[in-house]
Amino acid sequence: MTLLLTVVVVALVFEYINGFHDTANSIATVVSTKILTPRQAIVLAAGTNLVGALVGHAVAKTVSSGLVDSQFVTNQTIVCALLGGIVWNLLTWWLGLPSSSTHALVGGLCGATLASAKGNWGAILWSVTKFDDKGVAKHEGVLHKVIIPMVTSPLIGFTAGLILMSLLYLLLMRARPAWVNSTFGRLQLASAGYMGFAHGLADAQKTMGIITLALVTATTAGTLDTLPDGLGFLRMDKSKISEQQIVALEKGTVSPADSARILSSEAQKLSTGEFKEAFHALAHQAFLAAGDSASAEEEAKRAKATHDKAVQREKARWAPKLPILGPMVAAKPTDWMKSLKSESEKAQKAGKPGLPAAAKKVKGLAPDVPSWIKIVCALTMGAGTAAGGWRIIKTMGHKMVKLQPVHGFAAETTAATLLAVTGQLGMTVSTTHAITTSIMGVGCARRFRSLNLAVVERILWAWVLTLPATGLLAYLLGRLIL
Repeated sequence: MTLLLTVVVVALVFEYINGFHDTANSIATVVSTKILTPRQAIVLAAGTNLVGALVGHAVAKTVSSGLVDSQFVTNQTIVCALLGGIVWNLLTWWLGLPSSSTHALVGGLCGATLASAKGNWGAILWSVTKFDDKGVAKHEGVLHKVIIPMVTSPLIGFTAGLILMSLLYLLLMRARPAWVNSTFGRLQLASAGYMGFAHGLADAQKTMGIITLALVTATTAGTLDTLPDGLGFLRMDKSKISEQQIVALEKGTVSPADSARILSSEAQKLSTGEFKEAFHALAHQAFLAAGDSASAEEEAKRAKATHDKAVQREKARWAPKLPILGPMVAAKPTDWMKSLKSESEKAQKAGKPGLPAAAKKVKGLAPDVPSWIKIVCALTMGAGTAAGGWRIIKTMGHKMVKLQPVHGFAAETTAATLLAVTGQLGMTVSTTHAITTSIMGVGCARRFRSLNLAVVERILWAWVLTLPATGLLAYLLGRLIL
C-alpha cells in the first residue's frame, strides 16, 4: 500500500511539473499577444483544462493499457517511468525548451517496462491490430498511437497553421490594423479557451492513465483487498479473482462452467460499467462452451441490461450534444455480447477454440478513468501552471516568432482542433508539438525570415531526443531498482 501511495504522489508531482512545462504551451500565445495577463490566462487554462479532462478518456485508456504489456508492469515500474519523465521535463524547463511531456512519459513507461521484463522487447506493444464489432481493423500500440502521430502531427500543425493564416491575410488585407487587433483580441479569448479544452482532452489524461494503471495493477495483485470502506474508491473493477479466471480461460486450464459462475458473481458485485458487461458476456460464452444454455441465456440478459444502461448514460451526457466539439468527445459503448461472439467465431473459422479468444479480448479491456482521478490531476496541473510556466511562455511567444492577436487566434485554433481530434482517437499527441508547429506555420505565412531558426533548431533537437532519453533514463533506473 505504501508503494502504491508513492506511485500516486510521484504521478501527481509529474502532473504538477507538466503544468508549468506543458500547460504553458497552451497559454503562451494569449499571454504573448497581451490579450490576457499570465494570471488571467492561468485561470482560463485551469478551468478549460478541467472541462476537457472530464469529458474524454480515450488517451488515458491508451496510456493505461495500449502501450506496454501490463503483466510486466509493477508499481516500481511506474515509479521509474515517472522519474525518467520528471528528470527530462525539469532539464528542458530549465533550458526554456518546450519539449513534450507526453513523449517523456511514454518513453519513460517503455524504458521502465523493458527493464522490468529483463530486456524482453516483446513487453512493448509496438503494433497491435484489433477488430471492432463490424470487423473494421483498429491499429494500436506504440507505432500507431505514438510514433506515427509524433511525425504527422507537427507536419499537420505547421501546414494547417500556414494555410489558415494565409487565408486570414487574404481576407483581412484591406482591413485597418486597429480593427484587426481589436476583433481578433476578442476572438482569441475563445480560441484560448478552445486550446485549454483540447489540452485537457488530449494531454491532461496521460497522468490519469498512469494512476489508473497503478490502481489496476494493485487491484489485480490483491494489494487493495483489505482496504477499509473509506478507501474503497481506490479499487478498480478488475479484481484479482476475475483476472485469474480470465487468464485461466485464455489458457484453457479451468472448467468453463466454474469460471463462468465466478465471473458472473464478480460482475454482480459491480453496480455498472464496461467490466460488468464484459464479465457477463464472457460468462455467457463460457456457459455455452460448457453446454449450459439456460445459464448462458441469463448471462446474456444481464450483459444486455448493462449495455443498455451505458447507452442511456451516454445519451444523457451534455458534452456530445455540443456543436462541432460534440462528435470529438462522444463515446460509443462497446456491445460486449456482439464483440465476444464475433471474436469467438473468427477463432473457430481459423480452426482454434473460441472461448480463449473471447477471454483474451476481455483481458485487454482498459478501465474508464474514475472522476476523482480526473479532477485531482486537472487541479494539480492548474497549480503547476501557476507556479512557473513563464520560461517556456517566453520561448514560445517571444523568441520563436513575434505574435499579434490574429496570429495567436490562428495558431490556437489550429493546434486545438488537432489535439481534440487526435485526443478522441486515443492518440498520444504532444500539445507541445501541436502548438509549436502551428506557431511556426503562422509565422511562415507572414514571411519565412520571421522565424528564429536558432530557437527552432534547439526545439527540434529536444523533440528528437525526448523518447530515447527518457526511455534510457527509466531503463537505467529500472535496472537499479527492479
